[in-house]
Amino acid sequence: MIMKIAVFGIIPFTDSIKEGFVKLGHEVSNQNPDLIYANDPMGYQDATFLKMQYPKTQLILNVLDIPWHFPNIENQIKTMIKRFFTKADNITTISFKVKKDLGKFFNREIFEKIQVIYNPIQDVKYNEKIKKNNTFLYVGRAKDPIKRFSLVRESLSKIKDGAKNIIVCGIENPNFGNYLGHVSNEKLNVLYNEANFLFLPSKAEGIGLSMIEALVCGTIPIACTDNDTAKEFLPSKFLCEPDPESIVNYIEKINKDYEKNRIFALELGKKYKEQFNKINVAKNILDIKK
Repeated sequence: MIMKIAVFGIIPFTDSIKEGFVKLGHEVSNQNPDLIYANDPMGYQDATFLKMQYPKTQLILNVLDIPWHFPNIENQIKTMIKRFFTKADNITTISFKVKKDLGKFFNREIFEKIQVIYNPIQDVKYNEKIKKNNTFLYVGRAKDPIKRFSLVRESLSKIKDGAKNIIVCGIENPNFGNYLGHVSNEKLNVLYNEANFLFLPSKAEGIGLSMIEALVCGTIPIACTDNDTAKEFLPSKFLCEPDPESIVNYIEKINKDYEKNRIFALELGKKYKEQFNKINVAKNILDIKK
């Protein structure tokens, strides 16, 4: 049966989810929808307003993250729950870490009904013709304290030519390394394939999709043991303590048998690429029972 699905949200993954629904043969439409889905808080208001017009239609609200470092975040979440989540038929989160965080605001009965559905990754591909070039890669915001870019700076200062061999992509220039700014998905795919390591030193992530995308291309993440999301997706051998000395030691350890570790990363990435495929994500959303 072809469904009409109303989709709200502004982050790039929202468009990928729309594409997933369309590829499954459904129609993305706000007119008399069979399902209303909001992928991020910027879509909650429009989604709940549409629910008021079509009260019998299933409403799913997705939660990307609980940014604990934001001022007054607990009151903000409580307000959001009162305004939006009480109107939802179902709630999803993009990782078990986010579900756990959100659970602090709900009773056990509601918490157990929250479902984890990963956001889709970009259409990254492993290219065996592209050779690793001994570079480091950082993708994302560099000035947000929770991202701990200082660990990148301090770690690479201990490695010969470290600052010369890191490429930084994102909207914030950390004035360190080779800053490329925002790059296209095609360019990012090449960078993932070229880099030996991807830095993900943040203390918290909703999911850390750059980590997953890097694994798909056989690039080894540098992630920290105090990041619950990293621990959700990475084996212990791909984690290190959040201090410069530990990061340098980790890099040296991985490099002792880099090829073996690269192949392991590729296998892990292959598994996650299937899980994070936009069609599978769309299917998982449609499988949620009201």
